[in-house]
Amino acid sequence: MSEQQLKLYCLSGLGVDHRAFRNLQIEGVELVHIPWIDPQKNESLAHYAKRLFDSANLPESYHLMGVSFGGMLAQEFEKIRKPQTLFLVSTISSASELPGLFRLGGKLSVHKIIPTALLKHANSLTYYFFGAKQKEDKALLKEIMKDTGGSFLSWAMNAILKWKNDAPSSGIRIHGENDKILPQRKTPDVSTPNAGHFMIVTRGTEISQRIREQLKG
Repeated sequence: MSEQQLKLYCLSGLGVDHRAFRNLQIEGVELVHIPWIDPQKNESLAHYAKRLFDSANLPESYHLMGVSFGGMLAQEFEKIRKPQTLFLVSTISSASELPGLFRLGGKLSVHKIIPTALLKHANSLTYYFFGAKQKEDKALLKEIMKDTGGSFLSWAMNAILKWKNDAPSSGIRIHGENDKILPQRKTPDVSTPNAGHFMIVTRGTEISQRIREQLKG
């Protein structure tokens, strides 16, 4: 009789679904993707996270991984019910860790002026910032961006810029050294050399190994 697999619940990046985790193969671990719910008008990140947490029907003891935008929500989950293990991949702990240009754009409400349709089309600049170099990685990123709902994207950008989080997280931070979207502001627990923001896809084998090591640890 095979040993029961550990369930690792996953929150993907902005607009991304289960496809973000397709390159992860973690022995003895079942990845369970938590799907997005529709946001309410002007809803805060914390309020959205509470509704998402309630919709997920998580067990009393659970393991959680959040990637990028999902990592921010994972930290809000932690405030509601602390997971047994928490992985924070390619993410930040508060809006203050956003690059200065992002924060300036937020103060000027640039994100409300730019048509979201422009943010849904991948190009060479997009691939550069996300660190997508291989043909299949570019194809996935292009597909994901095209499928991202414009209203969800607009809400999320505003919610991120207004996110208030002062609570320290016990999560294990895994970050790429070459992340150009959310550069390292604090020293992560696991630093991944030559990896960009899309490393959950581009470096799936390595990230799988890092997670496996931490779970065994």
